[in-house]
Amino acid sequence: MIITGHRGSLGTEPENTLRSFRRAVADGCDEIELDLRVSADGELVIMHDATVDRTTSGTGEVASLTLAELRALDAGLGEQVPTWAEAVAAIDVRFQAEVKAEAAVPLLAQSLKADRALAERTLVTSFHPEILLAVREAFPDVTTGHIFGRTPEIAEVVARTRAAGASWALCGIAGLTAEGVAEIHAAGLLATAWPVPDAATLAEATALGVDGITTDHPHLLPTSSRD
Repeated sequence: MIITGHRGSLGTEPENTLRSFRRAVADGCDEIELDLRVSADGELVIMHDATVDRTTSGTGEVASLTLAELRALDAGLGEQVPTWAEAVAAIDVRFQAEVKAEAAVPLLAQSLKADRALAERTLVTSFHPEILLAVREAFPDVTTGHIFGRTPEIAEVVARTRAAGASWALCGIAGLTAEGVAEIHAAGLLATAWPVPDAATLAEATALGVDGITTDHPHLLPTSSRD
C-alpha cells in the first residue's frame, strides 16, 4: 500500500513547502502529494489555493504574482513557496502532482517528457477530467488519477475514471466498501482512499483492500501496517 503525504505533512508542517515534504518522507511516506499552479511569469509553482492569502504572509492570486514576488512571501516558519523543479530535486520518493490550473499542463508535461525517471515516479491527478485528458494528450505515457470528493456509486467512479483516461481512482474513504474496491480492481483500475488521519482509519483502509491512502498525519500511522 502506498502511503501518500497530503501536501507533505499537512498536520504538522506548513503545507506544500519543502519542509513539509521532507517531514513526510522522514515519517515514512512513499509518495508526496502537492498542488501545481503557474506564476505570472510562467513558472510551475506549488500552491493549493488560487490565492496566496491563506498559506502565506501575502495576498493576491498566484497567477498574478511573479516567482520573485512569491519568493518574498513567508509560506510558514520561514519557508518559501517552492517550484516543481525544486521539489523534484529535493525529494526522491514518488509524487502525486495535482494540477490545479490548466496552465500547468504543458509545463508539467514538458518536465515529465524531459525526465523519464521522474515520469515513472509521478502520478498526475485532478478532480477535472478535462485536465487529465489534456495531460494525456500532451504526454501519452503519463500515469493519471481521477480524484473524487464524496465517492459516487462505484459504477460511476469506474465510468468517470475511464472517460478521463486515468488508471487510478482516488476516493473519499467514507464512501468506499471492500466490494466497491474489488469492483474498481475488476475494472482494471487502482484505488486510493482519503483522508486517513489515524491508525484506526488506516486499518479500515487496509481492510478495504485499497492500493494507497492519503494522510495529513503520516507520523500517526504505524509503519508495521504499511506493507
